[in-house]
Amino acid sequence: MRTVAPTPSADVAAENASLVHPITYYEQLAEAGGLYDFLQTTMRERFEHDSAFRYQMLRILLQRSNVVLPEVECELLAELRDALGVFLSTVEQCHNQPASP
Repeated sequence: MRTVAPTPSADVAAENASLVHPITYYEQLAEAGGLYDFLQTTMRERFEHDSAFRYQMLRILLQRSNVVLPEVECELLAELRDALGVFLSTVEQCHNQPASP
């Protein structure tokens, strides 16, 4: 008995198509091991103040870099620490509210 492979849905096909793209200059730098230094020197202002750009660059560093960069891990841990701090302060505010009758 022959089975027919299911065809992917339009959403899956669109998602897969969006994953295929030419390698960017930033990705090439990450693969060569120079992206983090480039971001700390030439693109420092944008890397520090543009959160979307920062997120994109950290993602590229994690996905494309051939070496583990302790600096990137520290950056990500600092962001996690800040997010958890906001979460904990929000939870504390909820616990400190008087109970409604």
